[in-house]
Amino acid sequence: MAMTGGERRKWRKTALSAAFGALVGAGAMSGMLALAGTDLLHAMGPSRIALAGVGLVYLLIAAIVGFGVAAPRAGAVVLNVADAEELRDDRTNMIFSTVVMALLGAVLVALAVARGPDFAVGPVPAGVAFAALALLLAGGALASWLWRDRFDELSRQLGLEGASWAFYLSWIILSLWGAADFLGLGARLTPIDAVTIPAAALLLGSFVAIGQRGMMVR
Repeated sequence: MAMTGGERRKWRKTALSAAFGALVGAGAMSGMLALAGTDLLHAMGPSRIALAGVGLVYLLIAAIVGFGVAAPRAGAVVLNVADAEELRDDRTNMIFSTVVMALLGAVLVALAVARGPDFAVGPVPAGVAFAALALLLAGGALASWLWRDRFDELSRQLGLEGASWAFYLSWIILSLWGAADFLGLGARLTPIDAVTIPAAALLLGSFVAIGQRGMMVR
């Protein structure tokens, strides 16, 4: 069946948003690789690089959403919103979410490059990275509880559904990976992987929850 003009516009906007995100992501990843240097990346290894990559995705999302909040007209073109007015109306909640995403991304990146027994060249002290993660988790939980009434019913439901998907994905991946490692059937599961997988699953679970409700194309 042929798409209507409105449907075509929605899909064009979705494609534009995806392309914009891909370009920004590619540029940011290239910049990170250039700054880190091959020696540091080699010392980090796959698990630390994966964690840093997830943290960078959080930072990129925070930057893009922050751009949309700061410039609603331009943001409405690249973000999954109906129009600039929606960004203005939900400005406070979006700022809160942007700050949380940015802090989480920064902490994950810091944790990825923190010094450890197998990574003596890490530029971030281990105690600093651990304390930052602990404070972020505690502060995030407290802020979410204090701000629970500021979000509408749909937003709260999407959060619950996204968290459920994140749990299921994390449980399946960690269970299979851990069992394979224990039985000598697959790659070794490192402690840092147990940090990376839930963080990545939370992002993926959010997209699944949004997609299930047909909100990916607006």
